[in-house]
Amino acid sequence: MNYKQQVADFYNSRANYDNDLTHSRAVRLLNYTQLHPDYSVLDVATGTGSIAIAAAKQVKSVIGIDIAAELLKIAQQKIAVEQLTNIQLLEIDVEAYQAEPEQFDAIYCSFAIVLFPNISKIVQNWYYFLKPNGFIAFSCSSENSYLVDTIVESCAAHGVTLPNLHYLLGTPERIQNLLGSIGFHSIEIHPHQLGKYLTVEQAQSRWSGKFWLHIDNPLPQVDPAILEQIKASYDRAIASLATDQGIWHEELIYYVIANRA
Repeated sequence: MNYKQQVADFYNSRANYDNDLTHSRAVRLLNYTQLHPDYSVLDVATGTGSIAIAAAKQVKSVIGIDIAAELLKIAQQKIAVEQLTNIQLLEIDVEAYQAEPEQFDAIYCSFAIVLFPNISKIVQNWYYFLKPNGFIAFSCSSENSYLVDTIVESCAAHGVTLPNLHYLLGTPERIQNLLGSIGFHSIEIHPHQLGKYLTVEQAQSRWSGKFWLHIDNPLPQVDPAILEQIKASYDRAIASLATDQGIWHEELIYYVIANRA
């Protein structure tokens, strides 16, 4: 299956995606920025519109883009309830979307940037889409969040190289280096820990041994018998991490703000 279609199908299938948790995680990004009434805003991977709707109540215009049609339907329903007329929603892939140079004052992207096949290229596009002194604001996770290191190591033990989708933006230093190389300045990184302790069973259930959203995901080509062995290795590794408190499930979120010159 085409990778981007896989991403769209995954999010379209999440009927309960529009909930208090996803909403609060998204709009927290707005708390680190300042919007003005004359701003034009782009919300990338807008989903059910949490950021787009909140921003539209403060600015002149908002464009929200996403490839998940079912989430956009939910966003449109919410926009209608709020009777907002300054939001345009587009079902389009982030790589295909072409804005005018210096069109936006602010570009937001909540929790989706790691899913883009070419993150550096997308962020370069955002730089050109921004007006002088405009800013981007996005959220990403630490490289060890969501038990990723244990998952990757379990695959490696069976000769399968699984890419860590959080690696490129997984540390403050890498975030600074990437954004700085493109030309962004005044880079702010606000860490927010949402992690908690899980039972062994809860932690083991966090990964099926098959699913992985990454354009270079090798798992579909792996023999099913090997996948079962990988999953068994993962379950054993999780059990070995148990403490009196349980298994620590890190969810360290970086809320990132960066300005264009």
